Amino acid sequence: MFSLERVGWIVEDIFRTELVKQRRDTFAFFDSRADLNLHEIQPEVLCLIAQQVGAFFGFTPETFSSLQELTLQAYQAYQKNRFVYLSTSGSTGTPKQILHTQEMMEIEGKSVGKHFKQAKRLITLTPRQHLYGLSFAVFFPAVYGTPTVALAPLPTQPWHTLLREGDVMAGFPLFWEYFLKGGNVFPAGVTAVTSTAPCPKGLFDRLKQAGAQHVVELYGATDTGGIGVRHDENVPFEINDFWEIDAAKQPVLIRRKGIEKWIPFPDKVEFVPPRGIFPLKRMDRVVQVAGVNVSLDFIEKVLLQYPAVKKARVRLMRPEEGKRLKVFIVLNTGYDSSVLTPLRAYLTAHLSSHEMPRSFTFGAALPTNAMGKDADW
Repeated sequence: MFSLERVGWIVEDIFRTELVKQRRDTFAFFDSRADLNLHEIQPEVLCLIAQQVGAFFGFTPETFSSLQELTLQAYQAYQKNRFVYLSTSGSTGTPKQILHTQEMMEIEGKSVGKHFKQAKRLITLTPRQHLYGLSFAVFFPAVYGTPTVALAPLPTQPWHTLLREGDVMAGFPLFWEYFLKGGNVFPAGVTAVTSTAPCPKGLFDRLKQAGAQHVVELYGATDTGGIGVRHDENVPFEINDFWEIDAAKQPVLIRRKGIEKWIPFPDKVEFVPPRGIFPLKRMDRVVQVAGVNVSLDFIEKVLLQYPAVKKARVRLMRPEEGKRLKVFIVLNTGYDSSVLTPLRAYLTAHLSSHEMPRSFTFGAALPTNAMGKDADW
């Protein structure tokens, strides 16, 4: 399933992803000029990247002097193991390594990929070491033999010349929003796919108005793989045929055919017999900021470790306020709002740019409504 070429794609994407973290520049990942010369990468960063490649393909990297050498090691490991480990984002704690065997990937590729088997090209806009990008770069084309290509999710690109009839373009809600705001339109015969986050109301219709022949939404998680597919935002997701369902339990449980363990859905869902679901909300306090999952609990924990902070509540801004996070803080005795500058410096050192609140409010008590529940501010 993983040819030497596809293993090379993944190794390069892992390199670029880590270099982006070092630069704190999300779009640097898609800079074709990004320097992958190993001799110019700090040894500790190079070691970390090698460990990540090893973790993905299940092996301990040996000494290497080029990407080609590391890629060959990874390819040989896959030929032996026939599995990979996909890492969760870590937005709810320590990232977990989730085993995906070749058999599981082939079953998923056949089941979910049938929705795209007429495609002339599969286009992924996400890194190929993550489930969504991997599906369009490896799972589906391995089963149906469809050519695949990775493009940068920059809405300002000349999409009218990059896309052509028969393309299936796998984007995500934030990209599609900016794609539409930029006045982009689809050539005839292009299918738009969205995943990784809930689809905003009306996005299906707006993509079709921009010329998309079909719009498809995928639902799933790194922990589970693909769970369901729908072709209209007003209908439930149809659960993929490799899942068995136990609707007698509350919450409803699912398991992959041939696997004993039953698991809950990653979100709270409304079950629609016989095999439909409407996701309602996440089980945890995780939100998306600029397309990246962030844990509100984690950010609040970091805030509470600062001596001046007694209590803190973090939430997304309202639409009219922006698209980032805001925080309400109750200070310990002896501190006032002048603590904001050193607090910002502390948070910058402990949080990613997506986790960093953009608005700070101080008060004597966390805001609540008449029933004593958390309220907005």
